[in-house]
Amino acid sequence: MASEIESRIEKLQHAEEEVRRLQDELIEGASTARAATLDALREAVLEGLGHGEGPEAAASLVPIAEILGELDGPEVCDLLIDLLGSDEPEVRFTAGRALQDLAFDRFKEVAEAAERAVKRVPRNSEALRELPYVVAEVGEPGIPKILRGYLAHADADVVAAAIEALAALGDPAAVPELRKLARDPRTVQLDDGEGDTQSSIGVLAQEAIEMIDEGNAPPAPPQRDPRGGGRRR
Repeated sequence: MASEIESRIEKLQHAEEEVRRLQDELIEGASTARAATLDALREAVLEGLGHGEGPEAAASLVPIAEILGELDGPEVCDLLIDLLGSDEPEVRFTAGRALQDLAFDRFKEVAEAAERAVKRVPRNSEALRELPYVVAEVGEPGIPKILRGYLAHADADVVAAAIEALAALGDPAAVPELRKLARDPRTVQLDDGEGDTQSSIGVLAQEAIEMIDEGNAPPAPPQRDPRGGGRRR
C-alpha cells in the first residue's frame, strides 16, 4: 500500500512539473509568436468556459489563467476578465489574482479593460459581478472612477457589487451617483456570512452613502471570497 501511495505522489509531482514546463514554453512563445499564441489561448478560454463548473473546468482554465498572468497587453486583460465569468470558483480566483498582479505594474491596461468590459461582456456574465471586488482590492486612485461607471449598469447584481466596493473604499465622489439609486426597487441576494438575505439597490445605496458621509468605511477594500466569488451569490 505504501509503495502505491508513493508512486501516486511521484506521478503527481511529475505531472506538475510537466504543466510548469508547458506553461513556460507558451509564455516564451508569446514573445516570439504573440498573435498565434494569444489566438490559441483565446480558443482555449472559449472552450474551457463551456465546461461549466467542476474539475474539468478548473483543470482546463486555471493553467491558462496562470499563463495570462505572466503576459501583458489589452487582449490579455480582456481574456482574464472573460475568465472571471467562469462557473468554477477556482478559475475566477486565479483570474482575479492575475488581474490584480497585472494592475500593480500596468494599471492603465487593467483599468481600460475594466471600462471596456461594461460594454463588451454580456450583461448577465458573472465577470461583471466579480470585477468591482477585484479592482477595488488594487487600491489605485483611479479605481473609484471605474466603479462609478458600473452604477449605471442594467444588471442589479453588477450595480450592487459596485455599490459595496465604493462604500468600502469610502469614495465621496460617488455620493451624487449613489443618491440617484436611493429609491431603486430592484432586489439582489446577499450572503452576509450567516446565510442569504435580500436587499434592494436603494437600501444598499443609502447604506453606502451613510458609510461614506460618516467616514465609517472600512480601512481595507472589500475582500473576495477565497474560493473566487464576491459577497454576492
